[in-house]
Amino acid sequence: MKVIAIDLDGTLLSENLSIYQDDLNAIKQAQQKNYIVLIATGRALFDAQYIMKKYMLSCPIIASNGAQIYVGNKKIHERFMNQDFIQPIIQWMNKENMYYQVYLSDKIVVSDQGIKHLQKQLHDVVNQDASFNKDGFWESIRAQIYQYGLQEVSGMIQSTDYDSIIKFMVVCPDISKLRMAKEYFNQLDGCVVSSSGAFNLEIMSIGVDKGIALQKICEYYKTTVKNAIVIGDNLNDMPMFKVAGVGIAMGNSAEELIRISTFKTLSNRECGVSYAFCHYIQENETESNDLTESV
Repeated sequence: MKVIAIDLDGTLLSENLSIYQDDLNAIKQAQQKNYIVLIATGRALFDAQYIMKKYMLSCPIIASNGAQIYVGNKKIHERFMNQDFIQPIIQWMNKENMYYQVYLSDKIVVSDQGIKHLQKQLHDVVNQDASFNKDGFWESIRAQIYQYGLQEVSGMIQSTDYDSIIKFMVVCPDISKLRMAKEYFNQLDGCVVSSSGAFNLEIMSIGVDKGIALQKICEYYKTTVKNAIVIGDNLNDMPMFKVAGVGIAMGNSAEELIRISTFKTLSNRECGVSYAFCHYIQENETESNDLTESV
């Protein structure tokens, strides 16, 4: 049994956060051939489910970078962050006036103060660097600020407001400030830092990543992760690429991911997922069948 894991943002989703028909057709054709096609995303589970329902797709889901796993119409795994390091994370972000989102099981919350901080940071960055692409920045974080289930709350978020936090998403146009944030979070025991874009950081519990979640799903379907094929574009996909048998990087992928990939397909603007199915997955399957028949 073959498992194919596909990322959403920058991979299956186009620039306007839709799924092209060619990519949809490729997934449905693979499912008809008994491939297990799953979604592996940094988005929350309810957000990914909303997208799947919108396009009438039925797929297992790795959500929140592996903190949530949904298979066969049920949630089979959900990992919350330890309260011991939630407090220093929130306190630090509040002190540094960061924009951040708090991922819960049923919603994503963001402070109205955080939105103001983000706007001010962007204003400051543009003042310091006139060449900074303001419109490009808003476009690059579109996936984060237009998520399904995102709710704005009044006032500053406090470390005691929420007990069951799945992950944090930090967005900032100031790369030096993002770098400083990453250094701070990496010092905390019990959490891991990743990224799904140039202007964001994702903070989860240690032991949570897409690669570990992919292994869990492969075990669920009684297959090995070396039989899995993954398609992605960014650093939070890297754990999957390191454990899967085949890693296919999108044409718009981060260079670090391309370097460890098996193949490079077209960009998400050019139906790179469909291209990968046609030129790498199906062709390799045909070659494997031919080799088996000749033995």
